[in-house]
Amino acid sequence: MKKVYFILGMFLFTSLFWCCEKEMMDYEGKDGVYFAVQQVPPSKYGDPERWAYTDTTLIPFSTILTDDSTVMLKVRVMGNIVNYDRYFTVKVVDSLTTAILREDYDEIPSQYIVKSGEREAFVPVTGHRQMKMLDSTYYVVLELEESKDFALPMDLWRKLEVDYTDKNVDVIRHVVGLTDEVFIPKAWTVNYFGSYSKKKMKLICEMYGLLITDFDNTRDMNMARQRVLAQGLDRYLKDMEAKGQTVYEDELDKGGN
Repeated sequence: MKKVYFILGMFLFTSLFWCCEKEMMDYEGKDGVYFAVQQVPPSKYGDPERWAYTDTTLIPFSTILTDDSTVMLKVRVMGNIVNYDRYFTVKVVDSLTTAILREDYDEIPSQYIVKSGEREAFVPVTGHRQMKMLDSTYYVVLELEESKDFALPMDLWRKLEVDYTDKNVDVIRHVVGLTDEVFIPKAWTVNYFGSYSKKKMKLICEMYGLLITDFDNTRDMNMARQRVLAQGLDRYLKDMEAKGQTVYEDELDKGGN
């Protein structure tokens, strides 16, 4: 009797699943696009599809250590993948943009291609370090526009249980901030390295052949590795001091040191 119940139960479950699957609708309407820019967690663990969405991207020159930097803003298709190229358009919202074109950032083309067989493309935004960015952040505001190939069917990415987004995110507009204000990397332990500075960060990177982005990955740049790097830095600075070539910061701190 138990076997009969089991077989009957499996039959009912299969039938229900088949009915649900049969009734599930595909996306209808004109294909659309939206900004699908996500925040990479410090550990870089997890499924990238579940990383939190964001409507703001910073170019923090204080941690990048270069005078020019480019961010790639992902734009994703909502709808069908097709076997021909399609185009979407972007504009700079002048009334909300505080950065200066061709001084703070490069000109941003208005049209981009989603290639055949693809479901996403990228909008590059290149910013340039300026002295004024030491104290303030300057913004470039981008906005997607409807085109002959794509509509704008979704304006917000709403919080879902299956991802880590903690608020509703604007996916039609995206803000790029340009700043040289100090942002301490996620994998910077003050007890090992002392207070953060751009010169100290650059020196560590040069000594060990590292990139600043290595210090935003707390999985690989764990506490043990930070301690080893800090010990090597300490030895180097003491050796230079013993040679009469003490390494100083380029700028004085608030205490005049």
